[in-house]
Amino acid sequence: MLCDLYIAVLAAVLPLYTGGTYVMLGDGKYALFLRVSLFCLGAWALTALAGRLLQRSGKLPAAGENRLSGSARELSPVDICMLFYGAACLLSAVFSSYGMTAWTGYRDWHMGALSQIVFVAVYFFVSRSFCGSAWPIYLWEAAFFAVTVLGFCSRLGFDPLGLLQGFRESDWEYSHLISTLGNINWFCGYCAVALAMPVAGYLKAQKIRKYVLLYIVCAAGLVLLCIQGSDIGPVLAAVCLGVCLLAGRRNAVVFARTMLLAAGVFWGLPCYGCAVRLRGEAALQALPADGVGISVISWGGWWILGAVCAGAYFVIRRLGRAESAAKEPSSDEKLSEISGRSRSVVRGLWLGTVFLAALGLLAGGALYVSKMLGSDGWSSGRGALWKLSLQGFWRGGLKQKLLGAGPDCFAEYIYSVFAPFELPAVTGHWADAVFANAHNQWLNHLINTGILGLAAAVAIAAAAFARYRRYLPGVLALVLYGLNSLVSFQQVLSTPLFFLLLGICEYTVRRQEALSNGLRPQKAAE
Repeated sequence: MLCDLYIAVLAAVLPLYTGGTYVMLGDGKYALFLRVSLFCLGAWALTALAGRLLQRSGKLPAAGENRLSGSARELSPVDICMLFYGAACLLSAVFSSYGMTAWTGYRDWHMGALSQIVFVAVYFFVSRSFCGSAWPIYLWEAAFFAVTVLGFCSRLGFDPLGLLQGFRESDWEYSHLISTLGNINWFCGYCAVALAMPVAGYLKAQKIRKYVLLYIVCAAGLVLLCIQGSDIGPVLAAVCLGVCLLAGRRNAVVFARTMLLAAGVFWGLPCYGCAVRLRGEAALQALPADGVGISVISWGGWWILGAVCAGAYFVIRRLGRAESAAKEPSSDEKLSEISGRSRSVVRGLWLGTVFLAALGLLAGGALYVSKMLGSDGWSSGRGALWKLSLQGFWRGGLKQKLLGAGPDCFAEYIYSVFAPFELPAVTGHWADAVFANAHNQWLNHLINTGILGLAAAVAIAAAAFARYRRYLPGVLALVLYGLNSLVSFQQVLSTPLFFLLLGICEYTVRRQEALSNGLRPQKAAE
């Protein structure tokens, strides 16, 4: 019960909590996360300790075999990598030269060693205490839809919660803060994890009501991800559909539903463009000037692409109905003929879709890179910061290279190593900002926790992908969060949810292993 409530808080309450204003929104969300986490983790530890003491006193029976997988002390590859990551963060903080910053984190970011250990503890808490309850997942999906609806309100110039009070329409915040999450960069990080559950639920739904509801949730979320303003958003949406397409390689139902979802996204873009034109100047001012332009959103070709995807969906569905109708005892020959033809048609459609999608991604990627290289946004933005981070790594000594500066000590280290004139020049809204991180989570690990921390983070991703590759929510979260990490950083909306989702994945795999073990003759005899 405690684990279910904790999942509900992190997945549903935390994204919607605002405190009534965008001002210091991240600090408010972090305070809520930390307090709830420490309470739940503390209660979990105390009850475990009490149980052990009662067992030793004979008042409770021995725990015996774990209800999920083998011994209660058995560790999976992901468990080991998590412990390795926690140890690397602790070592980095212990030997850091920057005092409490390494433990509590840089101001306004809070991603120090304390948070890193809590993230690891969240994974173990959920993987050992979750029991497969559906209602926290339903709240997760409902909260994501609420965030999406409020996000569309933001992009149409509405502020139903009054979070923009004190800001003018000409201010940067008016077009770059969205829904109840704050910065559009934070929104993309949240979607990179939160999308995994509704999308996987939609593709695997058995009941028509759940299928329709989750279709609306997923299509709306992907459309908002495309138009919210950050460049990584459309990339995440495209890759999400690509992962679903690959998941439909041997499953015609998943392939058909992916086509229908893509049609909804393609049609949703010009529909949003129409809403912007009806809303007028207020909606145009709510769109970031450096994001996807209204001309791209309103492009008429989206209608054609949506129609093609919808046509593919109905072709696959019709073939499936014909095959089902042929499943009669007197029509074995007809069934064989239709099955072979259906498989050929669906296979051809899948290969053609994959080919066209790959071409589209390559063309879009080439266009984006040419745009960045042709402007000063790349050289004076993230690209320059990444180059600076690598230079800072090589300038450090052995301790810095191995253990890093300390969790969340990027700014402390970079400003102590480089002279002011060596730092990238930034103009506009961020002119007086501090480079608190590398805007690349993997480079952050390298600077903050050194080679050991980076190796542990990579090991978690690799072990999790290998272990959860048959569990679609885990695959989606690993791919999308890993992709977003190339241009973003750890923050309170996405990172705790990511570790929580890995915990759910671990529970799912352990349960499958336990069911498989239960089929063995000796287990059945017991």
